[in-house]
Amino acid sequence: MLFSAWLSTAVCQQKAQRDSLIKAARADAKSFRLDDAVWKKYRRKLAYTSDYFKPHPADVKNAALLSDSVFVHAYRHEAFKRNKHRRTAGHYVLVGVGAAAGLFVAGMVAILIAIGPNMN
Repeated sequence: MLFSAWLSTAVCQQKAQRDSLIKAARADAKSFRLDDAVWKKYRRKLAYTSDYFKPHPADVKNAALLSDSVFVHAYRHEAFKRNKHRRTAGHYVLVGVGAAAGLFVAGMVAILIAIGPNMN
């Protein structure tokens, strides 16, 4: 019974330490941005295990964590996730123009509906 209590305490401590490492990795990866030339070359063809997502001492707050495999894995995964859905400026312009055109059409339809009964 004493062994099971010790074992459960040890497992909880390991899980708490693992969770704190993952949280630190996510916080450090928030500022990660893949180099524009690399991003344009590969777009969405890179895996999160690529060396492009590897943490560097300048990118993290605590460089001692770079030797921890849980931290490195979580950092790579979060950095990949942040760059996976990156879009070009042209994409945002296209979306903006589409939204403006939709609003214009909706406005014109509203005006026609409002003026329509008075056209007799």
